[in-house]
Amino acid sequence: MANIFEVPAGLIMRVLPEQIEVLVSSHTPGNPYEADEKAQLCTGLYCETVMASRDVLSVPNALDDARWKHNPDVALNMISYLGVPLLWTEDEVFGTICVLDSKTRHYRTRYVDMLWELKKSIEADFKVIQQQARLIASNIELCDAIERQRTDAQALQRSNGELQSALQTLQAMQADLLRSEKMAALGSLVVGVAHELNTPLGNCLMAASTLQGQGAQFAQELERGLTRSRAASFVQTVSQGADILMRSLGHAAELVGRFKQLAVDQSGLERCRFRLADAMLDLRTSLRAALGQANLVSAIAPDLMLDSYPNQLLQVLASLVNNAVLHGFAGRPPGTVTVAAEVLPEGHLRLTVRDDGVGIAPEHLGRVFDPFFTTRLGHGGSGLGLHIAYNLVTTVLGGTIAASSEPGQGACFTLLLPLVAPQAAAPAVSPAGAPAGAPAVAPAAPLGGAGGVLH
Repeated sequence: MANIFEVPAGLIMRVLPEQIEVLVSSHTPGNPYEADEKAQLCTGLYCETVMASRDVLSVPNALDDARWKHNPDVALNMISYLGVPLLWTEDEVFGTICVLDSKTRHYRTRYVDMLWELKKSIEADFKVIQQQARLIASNIELCDAIERQRTDAQALQRSNGELQSALQTLQAMQADLLRSEKMAALGSLVVGVAHELNTPLGNCLMAASTLQGQGAQFAQELERGLTRSRAASFVQTVSQGADILMRSLGHAAELVGRFKQLAVDQSGLERCRFRLADAMLDLRTSLRAALGQANLVSAIAPDLMLDSYPNQLLQVLASLVNNAVLHGFAGRPPGTVTVAAEVLPEGHLRLTVRDDGVGIAPEHLGRVFDPFFTTRLGHGGSGLGLHIAYNLVTTVLGGTIAASSEPGQGACFTLLLPLVAPQAAAPAVSPAGAPAGAPAVAPAAPLGGAGGVLH
């Protein structure tokens, strides 16, 4: 370029944060500039104006122009200047390309056009450089990604082996805990039956012993002779005792009937049409001992009918109520558990079990249905009660169950059930994602299995 323009200096300048650098300098006689030479900005250099205006600048003779006669290049006897800007991108200035001479020069248009074409050629090279840099960076990223993928694959293979071993251990633990849960449920049922039958059978025993004593005394008096009043008194005593026996035995028979309906063949699926309100009476009776001082309120219409599996539904409700009593009222006076039902459009039912207990901690709310998750480990909780309830609701009863709570404001479990249950199918996978190879979840007895995490 210096030879074509017949000048001593042809330069490509690169701008730096506070300086400008001679990036390329022509090897021509009389050129005072050397490559890598730097000068401070804001000193009145020709190139500063070119970069600021982003346009061509032509100075025929700086000594004849008051604007330029004091710029630093005049001190090097470079009094003539022609330069154009170089742009790295549309928004970023790279520097300039320029020619300088020690004598007056008036460059014709073709020289300016030639310099402008050189500018466009260099800027095209800039784009190639940027594309190459991006390709190199992309290639490095791709190589790094391939290496990470290879490393991740190896780590995943190791993790799969560890998970497989952990799964086998978990399956064995699940089988053991399910057996323990069944035994605990059976024990709770026995305690509940014994507690409920204790009062009527105790009354029967008292009446029978009274009649036995009165009979022996009457036999002795019969040998000595009886008065009419004594005979009437004996008849009255026998009548009262018989009345106590009949009422107490009738109450015991009623309890046995309800317990039989609730407890016999819980693993079987006995489908029928039933009134939900009547089922709640059975639930209240079976849970009377477990409730203690807690109050169980039923807000269910007396004519609400279901075509479903009453034993499994009662088992789910018993687990939820037990959970509220054991966890929601722990460490505080017993409160109220309310079971309410609302018929929805398209043949569905919303069933809620709500308590006014301590609530469920936010970090536990998303895991309440996970198997083996409990906050009372070592205090009677196995973490299977709500897991079993979830499986029964989502498979046998054909519905969904969800938990909501605000700490200190109690908890609410919402069941959405069809009024006509689907045909029973095999148990599904739990919300914790138990694999198909895990032991099947067997329903527990209604009075047991409350050992979830919960409030």
